[in-house]
Amino acid sequence: MLSYLHMQNFALIDGLSLEFFPGMNVLTGETGAGKSILIGAISLILGERASSEQVRTGTGQALIEAVFSVSQCSGQLQTILETNGLTLADELIISREISRSGRNTCRVNGRLVPLGTLKEIGSVLVDLHGQHSHQSLLKPEQHIFLLDEFGDEELRKEKQSLESLFELWQKVRQKLKSRGISPEERTGQLELLRFQRDEILKAAISPGEEESLSQRLLLLNNLERLLSMANRAYSEIYGGEEANANPVLDRINSIKEEMSSLLKIDSSLSSFISTLEEISSNLAELGHELFNYLDKLAYFPEEIKEIESRLELYRRLKKKYGTTVEEILCFAEKCQEEITVLENSEEEALRLEKESKALWQDIEQCALFLTKKRKQTAQKLELLAKEVLGELGMENAQFSVNFMERETPVRQGKEEIEFLFSANPGEPPKPLARIISAGEMARVMLALKSILAEQDHVPTLIFDEIDSGIGGKIIQKVAEKMARLSRKHQIICVTHSPQIASAANHQYYIFKEIAEGRTITCVNYLEEEKRVLEIARLLDGGRVSEITRKHAEELLNKARDL
Repeated sequence: MLSYLHMQNFALIDGLSLEFFPGMNVLTGETGAGKSILIGAISLILGERASSEQVRTGTGQALIEAVFSVSQCSGQLQTILETNGLTLADELIISREISRSGRNTCRVNGRLVPLGTLKEIGSVLVDLHGQHSHQSLLKPEQHIFLLDEFGDEELRKEKQSLESLFELWQKVRQKLKSRGISPEERTGQLELLRFQRDEILKAAISPGEEESLSQRLLLLNNLERLLSMANRAYSEIYGGEEANANPVLDRINSIKEEMSSLLKIDSSLSSFISTLEEISSNLAELGHELFNYLDKLAYFPEEIKEIESRLELYRRLKKKYGTTVEEILCFAEKCQEEITVLENSEEEALRLEKESKALWQDIEQCALFLTKKRKQTAQKLELLAKEVLGELGMENAQFSVNFMERETPVRQGKEEIEFLFSANPGEPPKPLARIISAGEMARVMLALKSILAEQDHVPTLIFDEIDSGIGGKIIQKVAEKMARLSRKHQIICVTHSPQIASAANHQYYIFKEIAEGRTITCVNYLEEEKRVLEIARLLDGGRVSEITRKHAEELLNKARDL
């Protein structure tokens, strides 16, 4: 609830502080005294736009500060504060600084916040009815929640069941989404992955094979030169280069034999003989190896085509799957891993799709039943609203709950709901937001608030001149409604009605006075005799007589029984 309001250099206010209390608080005073200024200050605290013209003449900046007791705050307020990084405490201090230069500063518990955040916080702290537009009942999106809260336990349980089903359905859909693809896309991916894996495995490639094949192809492409070289070398060793020439091996052996015959003459020739024997042995071995080499150089004519085809396979795979054989084989392994995941997820997806469809059927059935309960509840609310509006002097008023069906259910159900109203016979009900008369608006709000008092969680209700255009027995009914409503909510009311003023728990008198040649707005908290005199003034338009004084006392005594 609003517990404290401070204003400085705001309109006609030089410096003013007010303490508000639980229950019903009324503001009375002469017309033009500044009651609307106080309401305007509160509306700025609630996030309404400010104007530099609201800064008191001769000053550069206006300050408005309010303290709200939020020890029993709603979960909605807590969520708003946490979302905006604000700490929840027993008190919420909201301030607005308005500069004549146009600079506007908003703070919550000393922390700067944008105007939108202030408006969001204000919407769950205060409902302001009358000349201003800060009215939660004028927000169609709130009507469905108010109707549900007005409903019975069965309706609330059905709504909770729908929300639970919807939450389960969303989780299942999220699991399906986490699989990343639709069944059709999954089938396509599996086909591609299997093709890629099989293409690599079928190729039966291995590290080193490509290099070996490249070397073999190089050899085959130069086979003629290799054969010529090997035959010539073999011929020189065993047959001689020319027909009449002795083979190199024979000539080496002949020299060796000649040296051996001279060994007895010169023993130092033995080292030469050993060398010649080694050369002869090596040449014989080389000739044998050349023979084998020549034998290996034989090939089938189609071998080159086969090798080229194999190497082309390697080039094609590298172009598609990796720059090395190792990368290509790794790609095949990853394909297999993804295939395994998709095959398993396909089974899981089929199960989740089946579960999703079953949950959606349950959601549709639950939503239909919830619609039925809401329509039953709407009929009760319409009857009560008509009754209460009649008590408030609007016997011909029509109040109805309009149902607009959605194509598919959402978490709140299968319908949008909006409250409609018509004050005059023959006029069709229209959305509450289109009601023009402030007096009609205030009484409609009072009627609905009194009906929904148990369900409405906005702690403070402000009514600006709710008594406009009504009197007699009706104004007494309004006073009684407000008094009963103040048992569940803090009420702050600007009024010219003695009946409403006497029904309050706390009364403030707003007046103007001249100080140092300037007009300022002042406020006095009224108690006992001063309160009697103010109510007497309201009874007789400013004059106080013994009759009006006694009448005022009677009204106050009567109000104690409300």
